Amino acid sequence: MKTISYIIILLIAISVPRVWSITDKEIVQALESLEDWDAAYPLAYQIAQQENTYQLWRKIAGKYASFDTHQRAYLQAWQHAYRLNQEAIFRDFLKINPDSPFNRYAIHALFKLIKASKDIKKYQAFIKEFPNVIESIEALLKTHEITFQRAKEVNEPLVYDAFVETFYGAKQIPQAIELAFHAEKERVEKDISKTKSYEEREYIARGLFNEARIAEKAQNSLVATRKYRLLNLKLFIETEVFTELLDREERLAYQKLMLEKQAETTESIKEMREAVIESLQVETKELGDKVTLELQAQGKNLEEIIDEQNRLLTEKLDTVNKNLRQGYMGGVGADLAELIPFVGHGVKIAKVIGRMSPAIVRALSKPNKQQAILLGKETKPANALPLAPSQREGEN
Repeated sequence: MKTISYIIILLIAISVPRVWSITDKEIVQALESLEDWDAAYPLAYQIAQQENTYQLWRKIAGKYASFDTHQRAYLQAWQHAYRLNQEAIFRDFLKINPDSPFNRYAIHALFKLIKASKDIKKYQAFIKEFPNVIESIEALLKTHEITFQRAKEVNEPLVYDAFVETFYGAKQIPQAIELAFHAEKERVEKDISKTKSYEEREYIARGLFNEARIAEKAQNSLVATRKYRLLNLKLFIETEVFTELLDREERLAYQKLMLEKQAETTESIKEMREAVIESLQVETKELGDKVTLELQAQGKNLEEIIDEQNRLLTEKLDTVNKNLRQGYMGGVGADLAELIPFVGHGVKIAKVIGRMSPAIVRALSKPNKQQAILLGKETKPANALPLAPSQREGEN
């Protein structure tokens, strides 16, 4: 086949006038049309060396995968992708060889760009695309941070409620519930300060009680417990509503709600931590067996474990790229292979993501007014209250 191919190419070259001499690219195209990949590969590789672009190396790495035995073209494509540092390029690189260990680096580099953008839509798109990697847990945590900060800027009870209902398991949930109470408490205190009689105070108390009952029947526990808690303030201690509430179990609703949410949050963080550690154990022996045991022994929290993983992965990536720049293009040999982590299956991560993402996805596709504020689709209301200094303490 090769002999026939060369004869055909020679005939083409002879038949074409010297002024229209055949180019190397045309020869490659002719060989490819004849499906003589073995003959086309060396010349295609030579052209890629001359032009030295990501697009050409990527084409050779994909089209001539079976001939790129030492992965020279693939490694060249990776170096260009890393230097270009673009989301679209990294996503394209991932398509070349879905089973390549270098994909772990491409996913990590892709997320670094997304993280820098602080774009919630991009975070969620990443989570959907890679639901079983550690970076998806980090994307989830970053989503919580950004939306909770927006809730604090607005400082509206219903916006805090939307945060609690949308971002299941977020560590900020107990604080969001408390801030919602203080925001509404400030409004109630202003209303009480304007009253001039016992009847007016009783009227406000009765209104809160009725609102709590309505919310309770609507199964809106966040609003109901907040209203009941407000009625326990000293402002209402002399009202008939407060006396009535003393005989009802609802007066303890807030304490029960906080215990429930604290337990949910603690369990959620524990599950995310265990999922990240499991993934580290799968990814590589070095990152898993040695480092993970150290992290567990030191009692690092979830964010610290993720930061440590990012640091170690970046170090490995720098070492690999340094070797490649120095001409170590002999393929993924024994020494280089030790520096490349395999993409872990992340079974626990996928499970956690699967439980925590649906509400966020629904909010992104069809948000209510409060969720739109959290997601940056709507500006805060004009009557938003600023956080008091006491409310800002410990916000991190």
